[in-house]
Amino acid sequence: MLFLHDLRIAVRSLARVPALWMTVALTLALGIGANAAIFSVVRAVLLRPLANRDEDRLLYLRQSAPGIGIENATFSIPEIQDIGGRLKTIQSLGTFSELDFTVVGLGTPREIPAGVVDGNYFQVMGLHPVIGRLLGPADDGPNAPGAIVLTYGFWRTSLHSDPSVIGKVVRLESYSGARSAVVVGVLEPSVPYPVATEFIANVVTSPHHLSATMVTGREHRMTEVFGRLAPGATLESARAELRTVYAAMLSAHPEIYKSEYHYQINVTRMHDQINSRANTILWVLFAASGLLFVIACSNVANLVLARTVRREGELAVRSALGASAAVLRRSLLAESIVLCGSGVVAALLLAVPMVAVLGRYASRFSVRANDLTLDFSLVWCGVALALIAAVFLAYVPRLPAPGAPQGGLTGRGTRVAGGSNRRLRIFAVTQIAASFVLLVGACVLMKTLFVLEQTRPPFDSANVLALNLPVMSYGRTPEQVSSFYHEVRRRIAALPAVESVAAGFSVPWRDEQGLNINFSFAAQGAKRKDGMSDYRARFRSVSPGFFKTMGVPIADGRDFNDGDKDGSERVVIVSQSLAQTLFPGQNAVNRRLWWTDGVMKFIGISLEPRRIVAVVPDFDDENIIPSPAMTVYQPIDQEG
Repeated sequence: MLFLHDLRIAVRSLARVPALWMTVALTLALGIGANAAIFSVVRAVLLRPLANRDEDRLLYLRQSAPGIGIENATFSIPEIQDIGGRLKTIQSLGTFSELDFTVVGLGTPREIPAGVVDGNYFQVMGLHPVIGRLLGPADDGPNAPGAIVLTYGFWRTSLHSDPSVIGKVVRLESYSGARSAVVVGVLEPSVPYPVATEFIANVVTSPHHLSATMVTGREHRMTEVFGRLAPGATLESARAELRTVYAAMLSAHPEIYKSEYHYQINVTRMHDQINSRANTILWVLFAASGLLFVIACSNVANLVLARTVRREGELAVRSALGASAAVLRRSLLAESIVLCGSGVVAALLLAVPMVAVLGRYASRFSVRANDLTLDFSLVWCGVALALIAAVFLAYVPRLPAPGAPQGGLTGRGTRVAGGSNRRLRIFAVTQIAASFVLLVGACVLMKTLFVLEQTRPPFDSANVLALNLPVMSYGRTPEQVSSFYHEVRRRIAALPAVESVAAGFSVPWRDEQGLNINFSFAAQGAKRKDGMSDYRARFRSVSPGFFKTMGVPIADGRDFNDGDKDGSERVVIVSQSLAQTLFPGQNAVNRRLWWTDGVMKFIGISLEPRRIVAVVPDFDDENIIPSPAMTVYQPIDQEG
């Protein structure tokens, strides 16, 4: 009861100095709240184990070709067969291909991101169903019935955790045709890697995966590969064996794996691969928040100790009137607890929205950052530290000795807290040093933000709206499908306040799929200085009016028009970087280029020469300040 009385007195005392109370509370809120929010992100993304069984044995395989600028390439089916049939240290391989389906039978028909996997995928990944079953070897091959597994998030949010969905027959439409499939299960909550999907289907649901293009095309790469270490094998031994097998494959097909391309393969643990992009940035943020916590603590300590020093006369008078040291310590402790407790409450109010903001930011680097919540383990740690700080701040100041002359009565300033000055100097030095480091980082960040604010990208998407049109190929001829999309564009263009309409197979700055597709090509009168035969460029398929709709000015030449279709002269538009690289100091318009990539024969695009009809500024999908981007745009109605 006595301590509750001291708390009430402390509240009334601090109410007379609201500036001090608010400053301490907000300082602690910033220190504890920022740390709790950032630690919640770090723990969820970097430290929390995966749901996969024996995750330390789960591997991610990737190949690259530095000679042509490919850092992370997927695999083709022939490559997977060559590699998988010779491995001993990797027990089994599972494959995953990203594909969008228009789904009919699960509510409103719409396009849904999905994955197509082989029969080993879930076994390799070490995942389990929530209800029903997962896909297995019996679901593999061209003669298996169509089957899909729903992801937990899709089942919970879109289907409201309806268990009766198991056994339901749906129709899956893709650009290569339509197939029916049965919902066989719901996957447990897990990390959606390499992309977020809403369901996972077996191979037979995608006619393209059963085609000769997919089965025999060594250069037709669209499959991710995962592996599981054999018992007793290590990552190093698997990596060595994999490189030996891969080297044999390269030697067997020199016409595809040219020496100047420098093809190579690597294998990493799945956990490390998922965190590879987020690892550095999140640890830097966590270190900065730790530094902020140190500054916040030193600030609070300075403020509280300074207040105690200013109250030395009061404490001396209370001591002279008979107050014991325990009573004085208890009153200081009560005041410290009120201050630190206010900071903890404010920290909780600040940490919750900060987690949401940081989660959206971190989701750009890791799929594990989706749907984050506040991790209360660090919050409780912050509460404990706040209590320790309250005790520390109550027992550090030196109290007046009983019977000592009182400065408040004699006019002489008695040094009630003689050791406080030295402690204050230590806190001040620590605070200044930490603040200087943080200030330098803040200045660099502010300069970067200022440069970004002043930078105007070569496009204007402020009033651009993007919508997805589902695949509508079921029961329709290719001509009918093309007419449907043309009619949609015509009707949207007729709406009031719509200035222009365009179409493409991906939306810049929004879609990852389709934005990193690149092919090799050659051009009239252009030769690489490094002796390599071909250039590489990003491939985009767009309709007439795309550049006007996106606010991208055409630097030279003309836009695509309705006459650029099958049967007419083949034309392209190129980016400024491509034009300057291939034709330095010359006009690129009316020059010709042609695709040389072996993949073209699999996707129905001819290798005939195409005339450059325009040059546009570089369009960078990742950076506000555009980096050089060699891009070739092709009319959507002309082999698009």
